[in-house]
Amino acid sequence: MFKKVLPAAILVAVSAAAPVQAQDDSFEFEGAGWGHAVGFSQWGAYGQAQEDPSKPGEDIAAHYYPGSEPASLSDLNLPNDLLSELDKPLWINLGAQITLLEFTAVGGPLELCLFEDGEGPCPKPERPQEGERWEFRRIEQGRCGFFKDGSLQGTEGRCRASISWPEAAGVRLRHGSDRRKICALRSSECEYRHGELKIRDDPVEEGFHVVLAVGLEDYLRGIAEVLPYWEEPGVNEAQAVASRSYAVFKFFQYEVDERPTDPDRDPGIGASRRDSCWCHMYDNTRDQEYVGWWREDGPNHAAWVSGVENTRGRVLTYFGPDWERYTKGGVIQGFYSASTGGVTVSNQYGFFTEWDGRTPRNKAWPYLAPVEDPWAVDPQWGNPHASWTRQITASKIAGLLGWDEVTAVDLETRDVLVAPARVRFTGTDEGEEVTKTASGAWVRYGLGLRSSHILAVDGRSSPAPEEPVAPEEPDEREDDDQDPEQEEPEQEEPEQEEPEDTYDPLPEFEDIEGSGHEQGIRAIYEAGFTQGCSLDRFAYCPDEEVDRVTMAAFLSRALWRGTPPYAAGVPMFEDIPPSHPNADDIYALVEREITLGCGDGARFCPGDSLTRGQMASFLMRAMGLEPLSSFEGRTFEDVSEGHTHRGAIYAIAEEGVTIGCGDGTRFCPEGLLTRGAIATLLARAFIWFGPSPP
Repeated sequence: MFKKVLPAAILVAVSAAAPVQAQDDSFEFEGAGWGHAVGFSQWGAYGQAQEDPSKPGEDIAAHYYPGSEPASLSDLNLPNDLLSELDKPLWINLGAQITLLEFTAVGGPLELCLFEDGEGPCPKPERPQEGERWEFRRIEQGRCGFFKDGSLQGTEGRCRASISWPEAAGVRLRHGSDRRKICALRSSECEYRHGELKIRDDPVEEGFHVVLAVGLEDYLRGIAEVLPYWEEPGVNEAQAVASRSYAVFKFFQYEVDERPTDPDRDPGIGASRRDSCWCHMYDNTRDQEYVGWWREDGPNHAAWVSGVENTRGRVLTYFGPDWERYTKGGVIQGFYSASTGGVTVSNQYGFFTEWDGRTPRNKAWPYLAPVEDPWAVDPQWGNPHASWTRQITASKIAGLLGWDEVTAVDLETRDVLVAPARVRFTGTDEGEEVTKTASGAWVRYGLGLRSSHILAVDGRSSPAPEEPVAPEEPDEREDDDQDPEQEEPEQEEPEQEEPEDTYDPLPEFEDIEGSGHEQGIRAIYEAGFTQGCSLDRFAYCPDEEVDRVTMAAFLSRALWRGTPPYAAGVPMFEDIPPSHPNADDIYALVEREITLGCGDGARFCPGDSLTRGQMASFLMRAMGLEPLSSFEGRTFEDVSEGHTHRGAIYAIAEEGVTIGCGDGTRFCPEGLLTRGAIATLLARAFIWFGPSPP
């Protein structure tokens, strides 16, 4: 138990984590579609291609982005010419924080390069032959080497290397159950025939990044975002144009520094992007599902490869009002998802949330405005996601809202072109009746639904407003380029039924099994502190580092749930304008002196990584604790008497919030905090009240 008195706000949060629903009723939600429904609709495109086989795929895709027009990249005035001048300009992250990479040559020898190994310039004399299994291992912090049969080949060097195959067909990488995912295809090995592997050290000190440098069209050939048995040219071409547009946008979004046209030079990505992935894109649904050679050589590959070739260099462009703000050289960001409910959703409501009458702060992108999509719900095209139902218990909803109980759920309005469906929740909290209205992303992600297109609750529908009014123009965000991630592609065979538990309101995150923070992650998810990473509700990303703005969001949810309160006179940081998506979270923490800013206090530094020592100070203030000089009569070896966060570290250790790192004799105060670690800390502080679950 805590020895200090908890602030009232924390007591509210704690009671909300365990609602006292007297009778666990449930509510049945009926809806349509699958995914965020922003932009291109895959099942809608499939219906269009079936309805008119002669319709060009780029015209099918353009329907879903109002005001867009197809164009060739060669005709555009792009920010630079790297996509055409370099053979392998795109860097795709295949795995992060890897400590052991297993690889095998395919069809010939591989060439290896290891920097600062004392053996001179690359390539090295070691040449893995076809069928030989080699490894790239992290030996110690910043030092790595190539191994065969357990023995170091050559000498060790920096954790900076490359693997290429100028005389071979390609390379296979092993997935490996004892390490983080190394390829999007969930099998034992993945094969890559195009590009070159780049290995770069991970500053989180837990391993290295594995990245594929590849050409734009070669990258497109390995995308697995439409069903393999869809052989209609129109849908494959439409997906190819949307995927190419997305990739081009992301390339220019992150290629911000000057890069000479030298194939051996690193991309011109910023420092934070190098820290997180050394990439322009990930190989999974955070961006697009990229599986390499399997997509070209796998089942029914010909239709997809033809779709890519038939649209080579073709993208969708937008040159309407403010086009420079919402495009990269005119190229749109081609968001897409599996299916809509008959109408697409704007980026305001597909990716963000309207909550209790407050509209999202993000600005509506002109080419991501809603459009009708009747093909997605037309029964003749066989869309298995044209409709769905889902039972959700009252206690789960109460937990998400932070209430004692939920007594009623009603559909206030159905979707219209300018606004999403709105759901009204009624219940009690601390003996008083309360109501909240939510829509958009909160409804979908918060409740674990297939989409936010809701048609009825408990069989009760609601008419659309007769004269819908567009939401009031919100404040513009400073970082409109910061995008949500792509949706999990629909990949099952038509005769297979999706397992029921896939859409459980509290699903198992696919990437937390075996993590030392698994229990903490589950605890904060059930308490409503998190819904996963990058808007992908099936993943948590436990090994990703936490920056200061992410910390603010987590801590705010733990303390207040919903919208945190703060006074209008709170001093503002130079880098956090009121329009910032986490301004409420940050300034509520400022008002309670939980955060004091960075540097001279004029800024917050939202993108700076967070150390374990810094998090200790945030938690000490949030929990109302006093600094201590030791805990349980002992100290950590690596926390000196003059350490900035010494008092906070021992304060939270005394309460059982931390048990140190390694064997418990150290705290690792300078170590960067991960999403897994912050989950455990929050669970101990606000849910378990100690080092382990009750």
